[in-house]
Amino acid sequence: MTKGKRFWIAGSLIVLLAIIVIASLNSRRKDTVLVQTTVVQRKDVLNSKVTASGDIRAKKFVDLQSEISGIITELPVQEGQSVKKGDILLRIDPIQTDAETRAAQAQYDMNAAQARAQMFEILNAEVQLLRDQASLKSARAELEQAENNFATSQNSFKRQQQLFEDGLISRDGYETAQNDFRSTKSRLEVQRSNLVQMEKQISIAQNNIERMNTSQKASEAQVKSAAANLTKASDQSRKSKIESPMDGVITQLKKEKGERAVPGMMTSPEATIMTIADLSTIQAQLKVDETDIVNVSLGDLAQVKVDALPDSVFDGEVTEIGNSPIDSTSSQEAKDFKVVVTLKQPSPLLRPGMSCTGEITTSTRRNVIAIPIQALTSRDVEVDKDGKYHMPDLSKKNKSSIARAASSKDNVEKKELEGVFVINENKTARFRPVKTGITGESEIEIIENLKENEEIISGSYQTLRTIKDGTAVKIDKAKKAELQK
Repeated sequence: MTKGKRFWIAGSLIVLLAIIVIASLNSRRKDTVLVQTTVVQRKDVLNSKVTASGDIRAKKFVDLQSEISGIITELPVQEGQSVKKGDILLRIDPIQTDAETRAAQAQYDMNAAQARAQMFEILNAEVQLLRDQASLKSARAELEQAENNFATSQNSFKRQQQLFEDGLISRDGYETAQNDFRSTKSRLEVQRSNLVQMEKQISIAQNNIERMNTSQKASEAQVKSAAANLTKASDQSRKSKIESPMDGVITQLKKEKGERAVPGMMTSPEATIMTIADLSTIQAQLKVDETDIVNVSLGDLAQVKVDALPDSVFDGEVTEIGNSPIDSTSSQEAKDFKVVVTLKQPSPLLRPGMSCTGEITTSTRRNVIAIPIQALTSRDVEVDKDGKYHMPDLSKKNKSSIARAASSKDNVEKKELEGVFVINENKTARFRPVKTGITGESEIEIIENLKENEEIISGSYQTLRTIKDGTAVKIDKAKKAELQK
């Protein structure tokens, strides 16, 4: 082989080797994924917060409504005025209610008089019954005497009759004895008739007394009914004057003097005349989503911002949590729960009804490892029979036990785990499951399986969705420098 041929062969080999190297580098470059990373750091304080909107209200307030209908004749107060408990707030025309009270009073007096008259009649009847009962005792004694006299007269008559038959006495003596016998017999019958009449009279008197007692009970019931009507009418008459039930400020006044007050009803919200509120304790009533309400507890600290006072932040404390969702128009809508935050130092500029936003601190952790929320992802990975994940060995020469099990399809399950992609020394991304804690505004606590100063993938979002375990990565230096700034 000539020297020229050897030169051309050597040159061809060099060119071929260069092409192979360039192709290999291009292939590796194509398999490399550009990622954004962050270094795991320890955070001094991490707060988990729940944000919700709502409005300002007074802790204690009352919507005053009239219980009677009528024209408002006096209204000595105005909106924004401070009032004390017992102050007269308004008067309603009392002519009708006073007339009804007088009519109820007259009806009560009439029924009471009738009841008293019946009571006197019963007393008189009972006295008469006592006299009749005494007379009955006397009649029974007289009957007993008449029976004794009759028996004596009968015996005497029989003796006289026997003597007359024997011819020992004259006819005149016999007839005298006979007349005495008949006379005692007549008196006995008269006493018996009197006794029967007296017993019937007493029975009638007792029945009359029982009837009058029944009538008396009915009259007493009528008196009670009239008394109840009188109480109702008197109460209605008193309600023509409305007094303040508490100390506070009139935050809303819906009626004017001369307008008609109507009784308060559920279907008539216009019946509210005014609202009185105790502004010494101000609260923010928030609507918290059902997914966040489980994290809120009584005593949690909160900060409230009022739209009307954008430069002010009010500290508060959760003092009430609703147990049932706030009514919604559809069962398909997301449910909100009421959470009440009591402000510690409310401003005198606050007014009930103002819109506000509250941030409730549900949990606080100190000296914790935290990562950006977007760095946390999830993957379906293979776990052993105990549900534990073992990082697979991606080397072709040394397959892990799980990989071998996967090839034989024995004792291998799929499970979705949360984790992060950690950048190892040879610039590849390895998926590592982690245990998380509380979630802050932009960071989440890591409890297990991640150390401080480790570098993890934090973006982009599309990259975190599609990147695979063991993928070669290239760090976006410009983006990393921008994030560190």
